[in-house]
Amino acid sequence: MKRAIIIEKEKIEIQDAPIPEPGYGQVLVRVKAVGICTMEQRYYNGGVKDYPFHGGHEISGEVVQWGEGVSQNLHKGQKIVVASLTRCGECYFCRRGLDHLCENADETHEKGALWGPGGLAEYMLVRGYEVFPISEQLDVTHATLAEPLACVTRSIEKGNLQLGDIAIVQGAGVMGLLHIKLAKLQGAIVVLSEPDWVRREKGLNAGADYVLNPLEEDLETFVKGLTEGRGAEACFFTAGGNKAVEEGIRSLVKCGTMVIYGSIRPATPIGIIPNDIHYDEIVITGAIKTTKDSFQKSARMLGEKLIDVSDLVTETYSLENIDVAFQRAQEMDTYRVVVLFNEAE
Repeated sequence: MKRAIIIEKEKIEIQDAPIPEPGYGQVLVRVKAVGICTMEQRYYNGGVKDYPFHGGHEISGEVVQWGEGVSQNLHKGQKIVVASLTRCGECYFCRRGLDHLCENADETHEKGALWGPGGLAEYMLVRGYEVFPISEQLDVTHATLAEPLACVTRSIEKGNLQLGDIAIVQGAGVMGLLHIKLAKLQGAIVVLSEPDWVRREKGLNAGADYVLNPLEEDLETFVKGLTEGRGAEACFFTAGGNKAVEEGIRSLVKCGTMVIYGSIRPATPIGIIPNDIHYDEIVITGAIKTTKDSFQKSARMLGEKLIDVSDLVTETYSLENIDVAFQRAQEMDTYRVVVLFNEAE
């Protein structure tokens, strides 16, 4: 088989490797498509230097074979998506139902050794619990969005949205657009805060009810003008930096929830007034990664067409053109760029 390894900044090596054999509890997956997430982009552009790195965690493919100990009723050729994260089931967090924080899912490895989720390959071995069957009718490129959608599912659930609530979404990249789509599915009225006019238009097409440019309009004033001075029930931060987080908190109604979904680099303190949290009972929380539960929901929503992600797959490339794929993935005019394996481009 062939696999793509990032060996240094802006350098990907296509390597030959043996097709692995599944052991106990393992499934051999024939990879069909992999989305290039911002995580992989950081290794490619040198933002994180830990090479050689075998990326690829937004994965769709099909079942080839499996070893003993796999309890799922799988069949050869079955369409699946992969949740490529360790869930030991035995640590403190797994036993509390917080398997996305599994203590044994760390990324420690010997310096200089090949490491990473491993999806950028024609075949990969995964654990049985990482395999989620999907609809046979779902496009393999759309299926790669199962992982980010599962992450956003947790975020939306933490926002505690009710029918008719006002939900602010900050940023209209892939994650922001998925927040819009899921918030609408929850029956919320969505306000998108995004400085780029092209992405504001994209947000409107994704279902946002109102859009504003936070560089020209004050978010708090805008939202409170819609709500008789009360504010929004939830705000989901996906991009924009510290200032956006502070603006989001100020724009909440009493007992509203601020969900910090996106990371901020470099991480620096934000300014909040503790008494605002105390008197208004504002909830500030975070959302990261997926759980088995959110991944199952994501796979089902995509398969049943409860959510359409076709507008988020901007371009597809073959393995031979993976360098171009990574370069394009970092451009503002793309959303999700997908690499195809075992498929015609």
